[in-house]
Amino acid sequence: MRAVSFLRGMLVVGLIALAACTSKEVSTTLTMTVAAKPFDFSVPAKGELVSAEEVTINAPSGNRGRLTLAWMKEENSRVTAGDVVARFDGTEHELEKQRAELELEKNSLSRNITARGLDQGQFAIVQQAGEVAQEKAMVERFSVDDLTVYSKNEIIDQLLSKDYLAAQQLYLDWRQGSQKNQGEAQLQLLSLEGKNYQDKIKLRQSALEHLEVLAPADGILIHAKNWRGEKVRAGQTLWPGSKLSSIPSLEKLQARLYVLETEAAGIEIGQQADVVLDAYTDRPLSGKVVALANIAAPQDTRSPTKYFEVTVALDQSDSSFMRPGQKLQGTVKVAYKESALSIPNQAVFKNEQESWVYLKNRSGFSRKIIQTGLRSLTQTEVVVGLEPGDQVALLKPAGEIL
Repeated sequence: MRAVSFLRGMLVVGLIALAACTSKEVSTTLTMTVAAKPFDFSVPAKGELVSAEEVTINAPSGNRGRLTLAWMKEENSRVTAGDVVARFDGTEHELEKQRAELELEKNSLSRNITARGLDQGQFAIVQQAGEVAQEKAMVERFSVDDLTVYSKNEIIDQLLSKDYLAAQQLYLDWRQGSQKNQGEAQLQLLSLEGKNYQDKIKLRQSALEHLEVLAPADGILIHAKNWRGEKVRAGQTLWPGSKLSSIPSLEKLQARLYVLETEAAGIEIGQQADVVLDAYTDRPLSGKVVALANIAAPQDTRSPTKYFEVTVALDQSDSSFMRPGQKLQGTVKVAYKESALSIPNQAVFKNEQESWVYLKNRSGFSRKIIQTGLRSLTQTEVVVGLEPGDQVALLKPAGEIL
C-alpha cells in the first residue's frame, strides 16, 4: 500500500511539473490577438522621372558601318535648336574617301588604256582588211577567162589565192566585230566600277559633312542608354540611326518605377501610386499606373535580380524642381480594404499543399488550417480559419513540428 501511495504521489508531482513547463512555454511564446482593421496592400519601388513626350536625337543614318562618337554635350545641359550636341570621328571616312579617289584614278587610267588599245586594234584590222581587199581586187581584175592561156598549175594557184583572200576578208570582218564587242564590254565594266567608286566618294563626303548632330528643338539634353543600361558616352561606337539622346518635354513627366519580380503580383493599370523625389522629400506626388511591362528584366547585366517596369502618369508636373532622370521612391496601392483580418507574415506557416497558424488554447497551441488572401510586405490577409479575438503565435512554438 505504501508503494502504491508513493507512485501516486510521484505521478501527481510529475503532472504538476509538466503543467508548469507547458504553462511556462505558453507564456514565453509571443502571440497576437486577431482583429478586424483596415488592410493597405502597397508595393514599394524605386525609379526615376521620365518624360511622356520627347524629341529623339539619333546618330546620322546615311553613313555605312559603325560610328565612333568623338564628343557629346553634357547631360542636363540646356540647348537651343541648331546647337551642336554631338560630333563623330571622321578619320575612317576620310581614309575611305581617299582610297576611293585613288581607285577612281586607276579606273580612269585603265579606261583610257583600254579605249586606246581598242582604237589601235580596230585601226590595224581595218588597215589589214583594206590590203586584203586590194589584193583580192587585183587578183579578180587580172584573171583571164580563157583558161587555155594558163597551165593547169597556174589556174589552180589563181583559184586558191582568190579563195584564200575571200576567207581572210571574212576572218578580218569577224575579228573586227569580236574585238569591238569585247572592248566595249570591258569599257562598260570599267565604267560601272568607276561609278561605284564615285558613289563611294559621294557617300564618304556626305558622311564627312554630317559628322555633327544638331539639336532639333529647345530644351534639356538627356543622354540615351544602350542595351546594357549604360549612358552613351564619347569613345563608344554606335550604329547609324541609333538613339543618341533626347530632349524631353518638361510639361508632362512620368515616374518609371522598378518593382521586384517577387513583389509585383497584383499590380494593374489604373491603380494609384505615390511618389517622392529623393531631392525633394517635402513635395510628394501622386498618379496612376498607365503601363506595365509584360516580362521582368534585370536592371544591371551583372545582377540576376529581375524587375517589372511600371509607368506612372503623374497628376502634376512642375518644371521648377522636376527634371527627367531624378531618382525617386514610390509605392503602388495594389489593394485597400476598410476591414479585414490580417496577421504578420511571420505568423503564417505553409507548405506546398496548405497554410496554417498556431492557435492558442487552454492547453497550449494547436495547428489551424487557414485560407489566405492578399499579402503585403508585412501582413497577410486571412480569409477563412480565424475569428476576431483569436490569438496566434508569432513564431513556431517549442516542440511543434512544421
